[in-house]
Amino acid sequence: MSSSSSSSSSSTSASCKISMLWNWYTIDSCFLARSWHVRSKSMFAGSCIGVFFFILAYYWVHRVVKEYDNAIVDYKTAQLQIVCDNVDNCENEKINHSWLFTAKKSHNADDVVIMPSIAEHSLKSLFFMVEWTCSYLIMLLWMYYNGYIIITCILGCFFGKLLFGYEPLAVVNKKSFTKVAAPVSKCCC
Repeated sequence: MSSSSSSSSSSTSASCKISMLWNWYTIDSCFLARSWHVRSKSMFAGSCIGVFFFILAYYWVHRVVKEYDNAIVDYKTAQLQIVCDNVDNCENEKINHSWLFTAKKSHNADDVVIMPSIAEHSLKSLFFMVEWTCSYLIMLLWMYYNGYIIITCILGCFFGKLLFGYEPLAVVNKKSFTKVAAPVSKCCC
């Protein structure tokens, strides 16, 4: 009896079209799980929009991680200015946990190594876990070789970097521009 009910339900619902070759399937395509079975063009359009915003969210998390790192450095630097009377009196041990983590050795004796606290490092590890998981999910979406999904991923990557990847390339001291540069000769010989 159960075999007749399962055969009738499978005949009414279409199966997933999955190909390990380049394809342009829209209806009856499946991604990541059987529950993500696209049954109409509007569902497929929603899937493309969802993938696009998923990749935007991935780049947003990546930017949050960078900003969090900068915030830790700014906080620790301000903490150093309060703790240290002057540079000669400043100790590394007051701002890192050398008993648990080995601090990165500095090349210069005057440098101070800034390490995150255990809680800050735990949060950074959580962010890394989210980024790593998103990366693998994006890779799995690519492995369906669906042209529309791949184009959506590429567009999500471009707009994610465009929106959340805009940052300074370098900080240059104004004093380095005081010298007058020699004029550039246009002669090649």
